[in-house]
Amino acid sequence: MSYSYSYPNDIDLFVKDRISREDAQRQEITSREILKRLETQPGLILADEVGMGKTFVALAVAASIALGERQRRPVVVMVPPSLKKKWPKDFKLFSEKCLTPHAQKTITSRSVEHAVDFLKLLDDDPSERTSIIFLTHGAMNPNRKLNDHWVKFAIIRQALYRRHGIENLKRAISRCASDLLRAKWTAPYGTQVWMDLLNNDPYGWLEILQNHDLEPPDKDDPVPEAAIEAMKEIDFNDLFRTLQEHIPRKMSVHYDYHLKQARKAVNDQIAQLWEICIRTLPIRLPLLVFDEAHHLKNPGTQLASLFHVKEAEDDAEEFSSGPLAGVFERMLFLTATPFQLGHFELCNVLDRFKGINWKYSRAPEMKEKGYEDILADIRQSLDSAQEAAVRLDCIWGNLKHADLISGDETFTSTEDWWPCALDSTNLTTPAEQVIQRFNQARIKMREAEEQIKPWLIRHSRPRELSTESGPVKRRLRYSGRNILHNQIEEEAAGLNVDGQALLPFLLAARVTSMKPDSRPVFAEGLASSYEAFMHTRRQRMERIEEKQESSLTDCDDEEIKPMDTDTVSDWYLDRLEGILNEDSMQTVKTHPKVDATVMKTIELWKEGEKVLIFCHYLATGAVLRNKIREAMKKEINRMAAKKLKSSMSNAEAELARVGKRFFDTDSPIRRGFDKAIGSILNDFPLLDEYRDRIIDITRSYIRTDSFLARFFPLGGDTLSEEMAFKALNRKDSSGMTLELLLRDFFDFMVSHCGEDERDQYLKALDKVRGASNVRLANGRTSSEIRQRLMLTFNTPFYPEVLVASMIMAEGVDLHLNCRYVIHHDLCWNPSTLEQRTGRIDRIGAKVEKCRKSISVYLPYVSETQDEKMYRVVMDRERWFKVVMGEKYKVDARTADKMAERLPFPEKAASELAFNLGLS
Repeated sequence: MSYSYSYPNDIDLFVKDRISREDAQRQEITSREILKRLETQPGLILADEVGMGKTFVALAVAASIALGERQRRPVVVMVPPSLKKKWPKDFKLFSEKCLTPHAQKTITSRSVEHAVDFLKLLDDDPSERTSIIFLTHGAMNPNRKLNDHWVKFAIIRQALYRRHGIENLKRAISRCASDLLRAKWTAPYGTQVWMDLLNNDPYGWLEILQNHDLEPPDKDDPVPEAAIEAMKEIDFNDLFRTLQEHIPRKMSVHYDYHLKQARKAVNDQIAQLWEICIRTLPIRLPLLVFDEAHHLKNPGTQLASLFHVKEAEDDAEEFSSGPLAGVFERMLFLTATPFQLGHFELCNVLDRFKGINWKYSRAPEMKEKGYEDILADIRQSLDSAQEAAVRLDCIWGNLKHADLISGDETFTSTEDWWPCALDSTNLTTPAEQVIQRFNQARIKMREAEEQIKPWLIRHSRPRELSTESGPVKRRLRYSGRNILHNQIEEEAAGLNVDGQALLPFLLAARVTSMKPDSRPVFAEGLASSYEAFMHTRRQRMERIEEKQESSLTDCDDEEIKPMDTDTVSDWYLDRLEGILNEDSMQTVKTHPKVDATVMKTIELWKEGEKVLIFCHYLATGAVLRNKIREAMKKEINRMAAKKLKSSMSNAEAELARVGKRFFDTDSPIRRGFDKAIGSILNDFPLLDEYRDRIIDITRSYIRTDSFLARFFPLGGDTLSEEMAFKALNRKDSSGMTLELLLRDFFDFMVSHCGEDERDQYLKALDKVRGASNVRLANGRTSSEIRQRLMLTFNTPFYPEVLVASMIMAEGVDLHLNCRYVIHHDLCWNPSTLEQRTGRIDRIGAKVEKCRKSISVYLPYVSETQDEKMYRVVMDRERWFKVVMGEKYKVDARTADKMAERLPFPEKAASELAFNLGLS
C-alpha cells in the first residue's frame, strides 16, 4: 500500500483581494509537488520567504490528505504559542474561501494545548474524528504531557482496583480529592461524585458526570482511551502503599504534608504512563506539519542559540526519537529562515524525518537505512560547499579598492567591477584569487543544491511590482542621512553628529578603542538614544552590585552583556554619564538618530501614511514614542494655523470646536460624514448589524485633530456636508483616499473575517478611541494590548504610528494599511531585519493594492559604532545567502575590520545562492 494523496478539485487557493491568481497558482503547484514528494520521501521543508503564504500551502496539503484519508485519521499541525490563535483563524478563512461546500463540511479542525486533549481527539469514532488538529508547541513537554486531574484520578482509581477492605480509604480520597488534585474548581462536586468515579471504570465516567449535571465543557470522555489501556500494564503497588500511608483521614497540622507525598507519588507515574500510552497507540497518523522549523536545530552554536525555543526542541525530540517516534507516516516542516541554520543544523532538522513510521506498509521505499545514506551524502556535499564559501569569504576580505581594476579601467564600486572582473584576464593577484575561489564555490554550491533540492522548497517573492507605467521595485531602501532626503545610494553617508551632541560620541569612541576585544554595548546604546545609554549604564551598575542580569531589551536575537571595564574606561563612562544625566540633559538637546526617525515619521504621517518603527532598546522605544507624540502635536497645530491663517493657540481651539460639532446630531458636518460613511456601508450588507458601531468608530477617528489638520478644509465660516465628502476623498502619498481605505477595510471584514473576528476588530477599535495616535508595543506591554494594537494598526484608524520591539517582529500581520518601516536600531543578525520588514511585506499588503514600493529606512550615525554595525550587517546580509549559519564575533576589533571590507556584489551573492524554487 503506497502513500498517495492527490490534490482535489475541492480546493481553489485564489482569494479575491487577498491571494492573486499568480500567487494562488504558485501555491497550488507547491502543494501538488509536496504531495508528490511525500509519496517517496519521509518529509521535506517548505521555506518560502516571509509573507508568501506558507500557511495556506500547508493547509492545502493537509486538506488534500484529509479529503483523501479513508480512515479519517487527522493531520497534526504543531504551532508556536504565539501563533496558536492565528493558525485556526487562517484555517477558518481557508475553509470559507478555498474549499467547496462539500469539503467545508468534511474537513473539521480543533486546537489543543495539552497532550491529554490530543489523545482524546484520537479516541473519537472515525466518523466523528477531527480532520486537522492544531497542537501548540510545548504540549509534549515532559511536565505537561498527562498533567491532567482526570488522568491523575484515574491512576488513583487503578491503584485501588480490585483491592479489598479499602472503603475508608476511598472515602478519605473522595473527601480530599479537590486538594489532592489541586483542582479547587471541583470542590463543589461533593464526596459522592468522587466515590462514584472510584467505583466505576473510567470508560463510564462521562455518563457519571452527566448524571451529576457536571458534563465536561468538551463533552468528551474525561480520560483518553490510550491512557486507560496503558494503566493496565503498570504495577501500582507502590502507589497504593503511599496512598494508604499518606491520604489524610482527617484534618490535622500534617494535612498538607501528607497530601504533598501522595500527590508526588501520583505524578511519578505520569511519565511511565505517557510512554506506554504512545507505544500502544493503535493509530498511525498520516502527516505532521511543524511550523517554525528553525527552532528544531541543535542549539549548540552561537547563531543557533539566538533562535532556540525549548518547547519546540522538546516536541521535536518526542517525534523523532522519543515515545512519539513512529506515530506519523510523513512530516512537513515550515520555516522562512532555513539559512539561519548552519549546514550542520540544517542536516539535524532533516534528521528529524527519521522519526516517521518506517515499519508501516506505507513507508518510503528507500527505508530508514537508505535515508541515512542520503543524509550522509547531503552532509558531505554541504560540508564542501560551506568550506568553499568560507574560503571565498576569507579571500574576499583581502580585497582593497586598489584591486577594483579590469584592464585599463578602474572602478569605485564592486557592483560595477564584478561583471568585468569575471571576464578579465588583467587583474591584481588578490582579485585573481577572488575569482578563482568564486568559481570553486559556485561549483560546490551547485552540487550541494542538487543534493538539497528534493528536500527543501524555497520561493522568493518577485522583486518588482507591475504597474501601468511599467515595473517598479517592490522595496526601496534608504540608509543613513538619505532617509531624510529619500535618496537611494549604494554608498550612503551616515547621519551627522555636530554641536553639543559631538562630545558624548567622542567619549564613547575613546572607550571603545580602549577595549577592542569587547562588545561596546554602551556605544550601541548611545547610537540608539541617550536614554538607552543611561539604561545600559544603570543596568551594569545593578549587575555589579546585585550580581544579577538585567534586561535591556526584549529581543530574541541577541544576548546583551555589557563589556567589562577598568578604572580608566570607567572614568570616561562616568564623564559621559554626567553629561547625559537628567539634570544636564539640556546641554545635549538633540540626538542625531532619534531626531531623524522622528522627522521622517512626521513627514510620512503628514502625507497620510502609517509608519512601523522597530527599535532594540526598551528605553529607546519609550523616548521615540514620546518625542513623536510631541512633534505630532506641534505639527497638527502648525498645519491648522496655516490653514486658518491664525496663531497656533487659536488653531488648537478651532480644532477643538470643529471636533465638538461631531457630537451634535444637527451639525451639517456630522450629517455629511454619516451620510458618506453610510453610503459606503450600503455596499456591504453583511455589515448591517455593525452599522451604527462602524459609523461611530469612523466618526471618532475623523473628528481627531490628526485627521482634521491634515485632510479637513479648515478656514470656512460654516461647516457644510460637502466638506465631509471632500475630506474623505483627499489622497495619501500612496494615492489612496480614506473612502478607498474604508472600502478595503469593510471588504476585509466581509471577505476575510468571521463574526467573532469582526467583533474583535470593533472591540479593539472601541478601546483605542481617545488614546494616543502613537503607540508602543514591547515585552512590557500586556499580550491583550499587543493584540489590540496589532488589530487596530491593520485598520485605517488609530494608531497611525507603532513603535515596536522584536516582540512584534515574527508571526504578526501589520501589512494592510502600512508600507513604511523604519529600523531605528539595527541588529547583528541580518535575518532579523528581514523578519521585521516581512510584517508589512506580505500577500495582500497595501503595497500590492496601491502598486507603490515599500520603503525601508535604515538610519545610522556617521563615524560611530552605529556606522560600523550598518556596514557589517549590510555586507553579511549578502554573505548569509552563501555562508550558512555564519558565526562571527561582534567585538569592537572585529567590527572595525569587517566594516572596512568591500561590499560583496549582489550579483555574486545571487549567483552563489541556492535556487530551490519550483519552475
